Amino acid sequence: MAPTATTGVRLDLFSRLRSNPDDRTALQDAAQLAIQVEFTTIPAYLTALYSISEPDSAAYQALRSVVIEEMFHVNQAANLLVAIGGLPRFTPPFAPSYPCFLPHANRETTPLIGLNRASLEVFADVFEAIETPAPSDAPPQGDHYHTIAQLYGALRQGLVRYHGQPPLFTPNPEGRQRTDIYLGKFGGKPEPIATLDNAEGAIRQIVQQGEGHVPIGKPLVPFERFGAYNQYGERTDGTYGPIIGTPYELSHFRKFRGVRLDPGRFPATYPIVSNARHEDFTNPVAIAKAKQFDTAYSLVLKALEATFRVPPQAAAPDPYFATALPLMHQVLPNLARALMTTPTRADGDPKAGPNAAPTFTYDAAASVASLGEGIAGVMDLVAKTAPDRAAGNAVLAPLRRAFAGVRMLAAG
Repeated sequence: MAPTATTGVRLDLFSRLRSNPDDRTALQDAAQLAIQVEFTTIPAYLTALYSISEPDSAAYQALRSVVIEEMFHVNQAANLLVAIGGLPRFTPPFAPSYPCFLPHANRETTPLIGLNRASLEVFADVFEAIETPAPSDAPPQGDHYHTIAQLYGALRQGLVRYHGQPPLFTPNPEGRQRTDIYLGKFGGKPEPIATLDNAEGAIRQIVQQGEGHVPIGKPLVPFERFGAYNQYGERTDGTYGPIIGTPYELSHFRKFRGVRLDPGRFPATYPIVSNARHEDFTNPVAIAKAKQFDTAYSLVLKALEATFRVPPQAAAPDPYFATALPLMHQVLPNLARALMTTPTRADGDPKAGPNAAPTFTYDAAASVASLGEGIAGVMDLVAKTAPDRAAGNAVLAPLRRAFAGVRMLAAG
């Protein structure tokens, strides 16, 4: 049986818009779908990123930049949803469950997305396929789309056609757009959305930064060095768009293709299992680490939902900067590396594998307190089971860094 992605929205979404262009709820569902499509790629990209043992490699840096930009796309899509009266959702049933296809995608022409370690095959068959540019004559296509650009084309088309009441750009009073989130180098600059022009600009930037754009008359994969569909980015005058000459920023498709076409420089990776499940592990240490990763991931999803909502109290800590950002930058990477160097069996060899990997499973009961207690418990377990002190210290190092990050969360 083919795997099913959790969509959280009705499957007849775009047929609803075709039959009633003034269905504002359907447009809100379409914007929510865009958030989910963008976010579905992130755990897959992160699994591959974390599996690379050489952070200085081109593959690692390409993946890292794409993850940052995908978070920017999530931010822009969330701003759009708030602008047209919705509230962004990240927790189940709106969270992805792997392996899966992109929500609403055509399963015959789009890739199955799994949680796999990085490889040339994954870059080619999954990552490039996710970001494949739409041909210049590709029509807007919301249901069973072949490319993400076609999905955004259908969303844009729906926004343009709406002429109902209340006015489309009537923000949700419980929501808030975020333009202050720092995403790192090249991440993009989130813009407030209040008009159709703003919305179209946001959609255009998402598509061009991700897939690139194929000009009319250009082949899908051109041989010339410059002036092709992948030369999009931030220009020296501060605007975003096509760049003549050497690009400041490549599209995601071009970044992935560049890695795949340079096999001699592909980095070493940890020997992790694909599409891990807790029941795949018999090593108590692997099970414990996997649960703590899921706790941290769940806290990120909760924090992202709160990020785009008006805080209940004016002085409340910002959920993005106080929770989501430190979890994503310090806690998740260290827990992932601790997990990916842990055999799935207690008698396994971490150099040979198979090693454990994150499952990206949501835990509704997750809290900062339970995460801190859980990591402390894993550290005690490691100290008890390590063959010697030196080995224990090596295994404990990333856990200690993760624990330090959690302590900062608790203190904040």
